[in-house]
Amino acid sequence: MTVPGDITTIATTYGAILLGTCFGCALTGVVFVQCVLYYKLYPGDYAWTKFLVFVVWALDLSHTVLIIVTSWQSVITGFDKPENTDLIPPALGLSVAVTAAVTFLVHCFFANRIRKLMKKSYIAVPVVILAFCRLLAACCSTSEIIRLKRYSLFIRPYPAWIFTLGVTLSASVEIIITMTMIIFLGSRKTGFANMNHIINSLILYTLETGSVTSVVTVASLICWLIMRHNLIFLGMHFAIAKLYANSLLATLNTRKRLRVDRMYSSEREHTGGLTASPPYNGVNKSLVSQRILGPNTTQKSMQLNVNVETTVVSKIDEGFDDFDRDIEEQRDSVTEFEKDEHRLEGPRGSSEKDPHVQFP
Repeated sequence: MTVPGDITTIATTYGAILLGTCFGCALTGVVFVQCVLYYKLYPGDYAWTKFLVFVVWALDLSHTVLIIVTSWQSVITGFDKPENTDLIPPALGLSVAVTAAVTFLVHCFFANRIRKLMKKSYIAVPVVILAFCRLLAACCSTSEIIRLKRYSLFIRPYPAWIFTLGVTLSASVEIIITMTMIIFLGSRKTGFANMNHIINSLILYTLETGSVTSVVTVASLICWLIMRHNLIFLGMHFAIAKLYANSLLATLNTRKRLRVDRMYSSEREHTGGLTASPPYNGVNKSLVSQRILGPNTTQKSMQLNVNVETTVVSKIDEGFDDFDRDIEEQRDSVTEFEKDEHRLEGPRGSSEKDPHVQFP
């Protein structure tokens, strides 16, 4: 399938590579800042989490070097040589493999997160298997790119279908992870307004970080399927590794902000909404989150609600030295709220009939 724009010109080949390289370099700067924030804000995280962040940053930096080399060999070395437009720089093939390595690590991280939240592996294991298949497909694509050395040969049915499979698996895994997290968190909502506000925050963070990578990956896949004779798909593909790295780091770095929201919500319950704004801690909510969520709840709750939430917030806040403990305590907190809510359904009903009933 082709479209009128599926033509080979300097703009659709070298132009796409150059724009993709510029955008990728800008995202590399964002990844670096996110890494600095992570090591500054979470010095007590597990060593394996710190190592994962370092590996993702190193792969992202390597990817940036490879796409810069690709851009140099295509635009500068091949300048005024139209016959070289069809040549594929070897660095381009290696960048495909590095992109797959970054996405595999990020997908495994989120799969492990799903396993810890759900206490089950029936979703996490298939996600890891699909992510590994995507890695294998990308490695095969890399070997074929280096072997064939020409775009006109690479877009043939074989090995084009291998590259298609890899990008499709990448988009599918990202959508599965995002939808699983949203559905699970949405099912854990309780009758407590403050806890629901925290869950809504987690849902929005998940949607925001997952939707960007999914949209760019799907857009790159669509351009590859309908416009294989130009390199617009490649310009988008350059950004995929950086977006996945930023997705991982944004998820890690927003934990401190969520903890402040939990403590702040509890304080507002005690003071009737007179508590000052939470302190700035270097991690801000996005404009989308602020607009959708709005301000924290200011309505007073029953004294029992305050007591239960104070206990749970204190439990959540102690010992956030690593991400695994953070996830497990978020899950346990929601479960504890649900148990308290079911246990108090009887007393709540009776209190509506008799306003003099007091709760301990």
